[in-house]
Amino acid sequence: MTFTPTQKELFNKNIEALSNILLKESLKEIKSSKFELILGKDNLDINLKDTSIKNNGGGYNENLLYQDPIKELQTMLNTYNDKYLLYPVLYFYGFGNGILFKALLQNKNHQHIIVFEKDIEIIWVMFHVLDFSNELQNSRLMILENDKLQAQDYTELCSSKPFFQF
Repeated sequence: MTFTPTQKELFNKNIEALSNILLKESLKEIKSSKFELILGKDNLDINLKDTSIKNNGGGYNENLLYQDPIKELQTMLNTYNDKYLLYPVLYFYGFGNGILFKALLQNKNHQHIIVFEKDIEIIWVMFHVLDFSNELQNSRLMILENDKLQAQDYTELCSSKPFFQF
């Protein structure tokens, strides 16, 4: 996947805003990804295709991150705005295209979103597309790489406000 100079600048801006040094270094080491970026006509229609997975042609695209990015975003927003509107901390497994987190962080009640991600290539691609620098810099969006988590990470999350309450 080839990125424009503007996209590379955006990636660097996001990287500089990351406080997680291990994740920062891991992301800098990535040179290419198995994910192909699919941009729709709508700015919210951002999808990723995993080129390492062969689609079986049965109508469901196993190799796509989302079947319908906009519809799935709206469904998730409705769920979180209905059930978790006042929660100061939200936890997620998987970064996806990241749009959900940007939308949820518009709610001032959500002080922090913690994302555990197994495949950091997803983050690498999305850091070239969307600006998360403000959310990262203010620690409102915190990303943890599953394979590099240490006991210290859990201790910090579980021993400080507001994390230990939620």
